[in-house]
Amino acid sequence: MDCCKKYQMMNHTKLSIAEESAATDPRDTIHIMRDVFQPVELNALVQCLEEDGHRCAIFEGLDHIHAAISHPRCKMLFVGGVGSELPLLIETVQDKVGGMPDIPVMVYLKQILSVRLEQLLVPEIDDFVLEPLNPEATRLRVNRLCLRFTLCCDELKETKLNLISHFGMRQFIGQSPSFLAAIENIPRMSICDAPVLLLGDTGTGKEMCARAIHYLSPRANSPFVPVNCGSIPIELFENEMFGHERGAFTDAHQSHRGLVAEAEGGTLFLDEVDSLTSSAQVKLLRFLQDRQYRRLGSSQYRQANVRMIAASNRNLQQLVRERVFREDLYYRLNILSVALPALRERQEDIMPLASHFLKISAREYGRSVKRFSRDAMQKLLSHTWPGNVRELDNVVRQAVVLSDGEMISAQHIGSIADHVAQTSPLKESFKVAKSRVIETFERAYLTELLSACGGNISKAAREAKKDRRALFALLKKYDIAPSYSNRE
Repeated sequence: MDCCKKYQMMNHTKLSIAEESAATDPRDTIHIMRDVFQPVELNALVQCLEEDGHRCAIFEGLDHIHAAISHPRCKMLFVGGVGSELPLLIETVQDKVGGMPDIPVMVYLKQILSVRLEQLLVPEIDDFVLEPLNPEATRLRVNRLCLRFTLCCDELKETKLNLISHFGMRQFIGQSPSFLAAIENIPRMSICDAPVLLLGDTGTGKEMCARAIHYLSPRANSPFVPVNCGSIPIELFENEMFGHERGAFTDAHQSHRGLVAEAEGGTLFLDEVDSLTSSAQVKLLRFLQDRQYRRLGSSQYRQANVRMIAASNRNLQQLVRERVFREDLYYRLNILSVALPALRERQEDIMPLASHFLKISAREYGRSVKRFSRDAMQKLLSHTWPGNVRELDNVVRQAVVLSDGEMISAQHIGSIADHVAQTSPLKESFKVAKSRVIETFERAYLTELLSACGGNISKAAREAKKDRRALFALLKKYDIAPSYSNRE
């Protein structure tokens, strides 16, 4: 009896766990309704189950079935009753368990002489055992049900992660090898809490990568706090990052939480981390070492629960060699890294990106423009894009606003005329340069053409005023396959 009381007390402790901590616990507990069990039976059953690695929690009464099965750690429900109470037991189980069909339910029945066991064949009950209770045989049935539940949960979790990863990565547009190589590990990076360092020129999409890592992670429901380190005054870094208490200095009339506290449970994104002064770097390094910080004016250290993502558009390794950036801080931030290529290194992605920005801008500004003319495409492809994807977005938006009809022409993209690339003839021969430009144009033109024609090759050939076989040969040359349902 003492043993049963101990388990009952343990159960009361578990059921009082706060929601925020319980939500992160694994489903590892079998909840057992003690009403029908003799103390010896219950002790023997619990001992067998705990030997197999299961946690056991005891509760009393049919009224507590819903609380037991809805507990975040419940992985199985074990209830019981006498034969005369079977209809009430089944009705209660169906009512309380109906909304949670994945958690297995086992029933222990006593005094079954006048009971039709067919009544137990309901979807909410997975198995049943009859008296006398055989703990060794019962443990096999329990293990089978728990294993099935665990496999179901793992499969559901994997499917959920795959869906989140798939839809979370759809914001990345591009098929160039360098770009795909840069982003392919983002889903894997998102599932851990290690710091990430994002490198790349201005406008390559570092903040978009940071947001993808955050929103694909278990921290997705918590804040994502972006910070431009270059905008924080030197003397205010500690105050902005860690906050202050009321009265910490002359004008501190009220307490201030700080960016670390704002990002609690989520992700803190430090952009332009290379702009931090030496003293700020020391404070950041100290915080990264143990995730502890102290507000200005306070003697109490606080423990932070944040993930750190940093970004820079400069060569941090070079800055380390020049003793501008701390080497120890560099290694603290560079546990995981993503190096994003410049847009000039992913020429084949220019037109897919431009088309994407065109659709967004046309919808946002209420314009009817739908596509680019050939001369407009050529102009976009010949530009070096020093501002990268951000510059391309800006140029397309401007062209959408300036256009009158359904097509953007070269004259609408006049703002980049002064920045057209001038490749030095000393770097490559005329023949090589010509082949490179032609290949870039043909690949982008064919991709845009197929997209405009919905993947219909015959329609695309008519629009391009080109023989269908010749067009098909070009598609094959560049390994471009229509991916639309109405292609021919």
